[in-house]
Amino acid sequence: MSQSFWDIVATAKDKAGADWQARPNALRDILVTLPPDEICRFDREYRLKLVQSYRWDLWGAAYLINGGCSDDGFDYFRDFLISEGKEVFESALAHPDSLSSLAELEDAELEDFRYVIGEAYEQLVGEELPIADIDYPNEPAGEEWDEDDLQELFPKLAALYE
Repeated sequence: MSQSFWDIVATAKDKAGADWQARPNALRDILVTLPPDEICRFDREYRLKLVQSYRWDLWGAAYLINGGCSDDGFDYFRDFLISEGKEVFESALAHPDSLSSLAELEDAELEDFRYVIGEAYEQLVGEELPIADIDYPNEPAGEEWDEDDLQELFPKLAALYE
């Protein structure tokens, strides 16, 4: 790729400014300037990040931040997490409680951030984006939590969101 995955995400975040819900449109604006094969590579890397973040501990953090979190909601939370950029994403993987450093969030879900990848490809090529060949796990990695344990597991997030 002429631009790295995280460079593209950072540029979209910068273009959107303080309005994190504007990030999908900013991402689409960037992707439509790229060759179709680069969009495919971006999509593959995006899907790998979704797999990498499919973890029980992050689901627990999302549960606290969003006041509950369904399986779809967790997908959309991870879209938001990726849109935050490399530093926030990697810090959250290392220590989900680090998400307490973000401004207090409401409904931290950004479903459209993933969908604009396919929209950009279709706009350029006139066909649907080929599905990346990724093995998606059936279950999140790590240990499943109980709602009663979340305050102890994520004290900083619990202090903000409970």
